[in-house]
Amino acid sequence: MKSAAALIPHTRPSRRLVRLLGYWCLAALLISAARIWLPQAAGAVAAGWWTAGALLLGAALLDWLTGRRVAGLDGQRSLPGNLALGVENRVRLLLRNDGARRLRLTVCDRLPQQLQARELPRDAQLDPEQEVRIDYPLVPRRRGHAVFGPIEVLAASPWGLWQKHLTLGRADAVKVYPNFLGISSLQSLSTEQSLRFLGLHQQQRRGEGMDFRQLREYREGDSQRQIDWRASARMHKLISREYQDERDQEIVYMLDCGRRMRAKDGELSHFDHALNALLLSAYVAIKQGDAVGLQAFAHPGGAGRLPPVKGESAINLLLNHVYDLHSGTASADFSGAAQQMLADHSRRALVILVTNLRDEDSDELLAAVQLLSRRHLVMVACLRESALDDLTQRPVAGFGDAVELAATRDFLDRRGRLLQQLRARNVLVVDSAPDKLHMALVESYWQLKRSGRI
Repeated sequence: MKSAAALIPHTRPSRRLVRLLGYWCLAALLISAARIWLPQAAGAVAAGWWTAGALLLGAALLDWLTGRRVAGLDGQRSLPGNLALGVENRVRLLLRNDGARRLRLTVCDRLPQQLQARELPRDAQLDPEQEVRIDYPLVPRRRGHAVFGPIEVLAASPWGLWQKHLTLGRADAVKVYPNFLGISSLQSLSTEQSLRFLGLHQQQRRGEGMDFRQLREYREGDSQRQIDWRASARMHKLISREYQDERDQEIVYMLDCGRRMRAKDGELSHFDHALNALLLSAYVAIKQGDAVGLQAFAHPGGAGRLPPVKGESAINLLLNHVYDLHSGTASADFSGAAQQMLADHSRRALVILVTNLRDEDSDELLAAVQLLSRRHLVMVACLRESALDDLTQRPVAGFGDAVELAATRDFLDRRGRLLQQLRARNVLVVDSAPDKLHMALVESYWQLKRSGRI
C-alpha cells in the first residue's frame, strides 16, 4: 500500500489555476455562441481567446519555474511524553522560513489512525526569517503505539498557480495509555485524601489489624487484649498496642479480553472502562503496600501475564504492560483461565475477575469460581450495560416497545439470578455501570481491607 506522501503529486495545480482554466474553457463556449449571433465579431473574440490562453500558459510555466524550489523551510513537531485515551491533548507544529521569499502554506500533520485531530489543515504565511506556531487539539481513540509521519505542507508558488508538496521534520512515536489522569491526580495525596477524592468514606477501625504499628496511651473503646501490661507497668499508666491492616498481600486481576468486552458504553468500550478501573483500584492497593498482578485471558496475542509487583514503580510497570492490550473476537474460556491462575499463583490472593457476564455463562463461570475459591478469595466485577438500564426506563409507546421491554427485563432477571448464585457461593460480586466501576472496585477493596479479610 502506498504512503500518503506517495499519493500526492510532487507539484500540482492550485485551485486558482484550475479556476482560470475553467473560465478559459467557458469562454470557448461563449465564442461558439458568438459565431452564430455575432459572426462579424467572432474573429476578434477568437483571437482574444487564443491570446488569453497563451498568456495563461506562459504565466503558469513561469510560475512553475520560479516556484518549483522551496528553499529554507523547516518544521518540527512537539508532542506530549505520552497520551491518555479519550483525553484531549495539544500538539504544536513549529515552521520556520530561512529562505529568500515569502511562503504561503497549507499545513497538515500525518496522523496515526487511532488519533483524531481537529482544526487541520491550517493556512499560514511566512516571511523570510520568520517562524509560526500551529497548535491543534488531538484526542486518542485507541490505545497502543502511535507513530506520526512527517509534517505535510503544500507551498504555493509566487503567483499561487501551483502547490508544491513537501514533508518536513521526522517521524515521531508516542504511547497511548489508558486514562491515567485519575492516577496522576491521586499521586500527591494520602490514602485518606485519595478516598475522599473518589467520594468514598474510610471507616476507622482501631486495634483490630494484623500488623503491629506502635504503642500509645490507652483510649476509651480499646479492647483489653490491646493493652500492653509490661509497658503499662513501666510507664505507670495504661498503654495500648496499635495495629494496622496487614500489608504485602497479593491482588491479581483476571481481565476478560473476549468479544463481549468490545461492547461500547459512550465513547469507550467496556474493555477500556475495565482497564481504567483496574489501574485506579490497583494504584490504591499499591499505596497500601499490597502487590498487584494481572492475568489477561482470551487475548488475541495469547495470555498476557504480569506477576504480582509492589512498590512505587509498580503502577508504571502495570501501565506499560496493558497500554497496548486489546480485546479480541474469541469467547472467554473461564475454566481454562481458572486453571492457569491456579498453576501460576500458589499463594493465597484476592482474585478479581473483570468481565461482562451473560446467563449462558453460568455453568462454566460457577465451575471456574468454585475452582478458584479453593485457594483464593474471589471477586467477580461485572460491567452492567447502561443501554439496558435505559431501556427499562423508556416509556412504552407501542407493541414493539413492549416486546423489547419484556425481553430486556427477562435478560436482566436471568443475569441477576446468576449474580445471586455467585453470592451464595461466598463470592464477592461488584455489579456496576462501566463508568462507575473504578469507584465500586476501590470501595470493595477498602471494605475487605478494613474488615481484615485481606
